[in-house]
Amino acid sequence: MNKLAACAVSTATVAVVVLNGGAAVARDGESSGTWPTDLPLPIDPGTVISQSSTTAVVRSTDTPAVVRTKLDELYVARKGCTRKLAVNRPRDYLCYDPDTDKTLEVYFTFAALDPTESDASLSQTNAFYVKG
Repeated sequence: MNKLAACAVSTATVAVVVLNGGAAVARDGESSGTWPTDLPLPIDPGTVISQSSTTAVVRSTDTPAVVRTKLDELYVARKGCTRKLAVNRPRDYLCYDPDTDKTLEVYFTFAALDPTESDASLSQTNAFYVKG
């Protein structure tokens, strides 16, 4: 039963990445680099697994629900961003950048994971930065 559940979670994780793959395409020919430092990631606790200038993947020992709450704190309470509300949608934030006088969009998708001996992660968060 555990093997079946692990397979289902792995499949769900792949499905999240594949379904949102269109947002991972960088604009203006940029495909490498690092996640912008002024856009926080849920890394307390958490580990950045991969990143580029427009995407990042973080694994955490927090559940997806806890990560979503922490993202609201980081983006709404601390950065003053606006959260776009929708039922059963990823966390989506609009943030004003005074340096460029533009609104930036950052959104996150989530997958619940079964912890293993080699990886105690309970969630994976996929971050997407949409350049304006």
